Amino acid sequence: MSQYLELTDTDFIPIGIKLTMPLITRASAIIDGRCRREIGIKTYTERIPLTDKQRGHLSYYPVVEVKEVKGRPKQGLMGNFFGPPGFETITDISTIDIDKDIGTVWCGFSPFGSAYAELEVTYTSGWETIPDKVKVACGLIIGQLAANPNSNVKSKKDFDYSIEYFGNSMITPEIADLLYEFEHRSFR
Repeated sequence: MSQYLELTDTDFIPIGIKLTMPLITRASAIIDGRCRREIGIKTYTERIPLTDKQRGHLSYYPVVEVKEVKGRPKQGLMGNFFGPPGFETITDISTIDIDKDIGTVWCGFSPFGSAYAELEVTYTSGWETIPDKVKVACGLIIGQLAANPNSNVKSKKDFDYSIEYFGNSMITPEIADLLYEFEHRSFR
């Protein structure tokens, strides 16, 4: 489970709020839900279809390291007479060109000269150190959680016991702007 602040990171939270691990965990989970990914380093395995120009795109970026690549050629040695070929391990990863900042992939042809139809890539993605924008967003969410521990209650009345609920989001426009560059965007 993600934790984007430590108990010692009091610079990122509003004054007067006691920082606790449950608050950090809850705020970090809200950030993961908004971004649809973890911000820290995580390993992913995904299959990406390739265009006719042998280009594709990984879903999560920045890419830290590519661990393994398998490719499925469009045709085998005998064409597709015996069915479509299976995935084969690409041992020389240097033949794969990956723009690590945005996850764009380009690869050459298979050893038999056939273009690849898709790749299966195992890679790590994320940020080694949590960016300050994420820490500030986490602090702002912790401030909201501490001010109103029951975040979906709009108003309470003690004498007649009425409670109004609403579907409030903890993500304000300011927090959304801070997290915008870390959100998962699919290119497929």
